[in-house]
Amino acid sequence: MDNIDLSIIVPVFNVEGYLKRALDSILMQSSPIKYEILLIDDDSTDQSGAICDEYQDNYSNIFVRHIENNGVSEARNLGISLSRGEYLYFMDSDDFLSDDFFEKICPNLNGEWDVLCFGYNEIKETNNTILSCRSHSYQHLGLLKKEEFRNDFIELFKTDMMYNVWSRIYNKEFILKNNIKFPSKPIGEDTLFNFQVYQQLDNILFIDSTLYNYIAGRSGSALTSYHPKRIEFQLDELQELHKLLEQFQLEDATLMQDIKTKIIISSVFQISNLKLKRQEKIELLQSIISNKAFDNIFSGNGDQIIGPYNMLLRQRNISSFLRRLSIDLLTQKKFRTVIFIEKMKMNPILRKIAFK
Repeated sequence: MDNIDLSIIVPVFNVEGYLKRALDSILMQSSPIKYEILLIDDDSTDQSGAICDEYQDNYSNIFVRHIENNGVSEARNLGISLSRGEYLYFMDSDDFLSDDFFEKICPNLNGEWDVLCFGYNEIKETNNTILSCRSHSYQHLGLLKKEEFRNDFIELFKTDMMYNVWSRIYNKEFILKNNIKFPSKPIGEDTLFNFQVYQQLDNILFIDSTLYNYIAGRSGSALTSYHPKRIEFQLDELQELHKLLEQFQLEDATLMQDIKTKIIISSVFQISNLKLKRQEKIELLQSIISNKAFDNIFSGNGDQIIGPYNMLLRQRNISSFLRRLSIDLLTQKKFRTVIFIEKMKMNPILRKIAFK
């Protein structure tokens, strides 16, 4: 297969219930785009590897590699090295494309940009039945040159749409020329990859199309699992963001504070859902509170605005967990942790949401 336009790189690990939908959403596309699908099976223990082989046997543009369990970064980097397309697209194996993905992408495969960005749907589902769907799209549209992009970067970053890799397509020549690779980390690899991209790009294109369906909160996914070094990795990301802002000659202390607050709240959310004893949850929360990186959050006036995490805090299990936690911590004289929880209660927004 020669003159391939697009290489779709799909890391695969234990997604037997989702993989066929993901692949079928690619194969049903109608477009003159010449593409290949690279399935990198990361030593799945279910039937995912067999499904990959089945599709490879039936489609000449699907290629499978089975590797040892080295993580999504290693799988994607291998996909880059094996790819033959002019452009690279990284898709998650539990998500699926919108029906008009290729149709909307095709007119823009013109070599004028380093990165092409588009909107996506955030879907919550149970047993492949959609419960809710929220669309995310860019307000900044059109081609931005380097200086324009850097000037607008903070506003773009505040949309929370600049972290992932599956809502953008990358010019392969640009990626190879700048030696951009996914870092070997279990969390935040998308963000750190993109920070390298944003540092080097000359042109970035934003289009007004919602082309990807992201399945939020899937059981067993990286975002619903609590990694013991999760906060450490997130703070590393924050440090890299700080370096990027310095390079762009930008400064926004509020942005950094907001991100730290989101890290805390999302960690509390994940800890509350863990199947652990109460004392074990307390110890995990204590490790967050004792982290010096958050001292400026805890010493503030308690009026941090959590924004998109309001909906998480509405969930009853978090409210009851924090309420029980305060009592337990008081009996153990762990007053610093209680102070943080009390500051959350002092916030007029959080008081109505989490402690009513």
